[in-house]
Amino acid sequence: MEVNTKGVFLCCQEAIARMRQHGHGGRLINTASGQARQGFVFTPHYAASKFGVVGITQSLAKEVAKEGITVNAFCPGIIETDMWAYNDEAWGKLLGDYKPGELMAEWVRNIPMARAGSGEDVAGLVTFLASDDAAYITGQTINVDGGLIMS
Repeated sequence: MEVNTKGVFLCCQEAIARMRQHGHGGRLINTASGQARQGFVFTPHYAASKFGVVGITQSLAKEVAKEGITVNAFCPGIIETDMWAYNDEAWGKLLGDYKPGELMAEWVRNIPMARAGSGEDVAGLVTFLASDDAAYITGQTINVDGGLIMS
């Protein structure tokens, strides 16, 4: 909660103060998680912290919209990162007798696009949200997960 929720809140607060000093709007983009959409076993604390990011995003978006500041978030799903390699190993032991890579492969089979995401998949959305093309989008939380969780 300290890092995932309070940290996001404090960073947003500081960023908004700096944007206000410059007086010409800006973009805040928060990182949530697929677990902000749907909790998972063994991680209720993590899910709660990421649900908090969505609430912060929506509340701040309403607060600063008239100042030309947009506030959005994204929910990465299964992205090829060290964290997901760890999840495969640690949860593989908790959920059964999985060999390295087996649990990850099982999770990926549930993704409609049939693959884990990449850093580039996430970067494309973040780049868009930071651009002028997203100037009329605020208070939104967008999944980047190949269709795993649809909302």
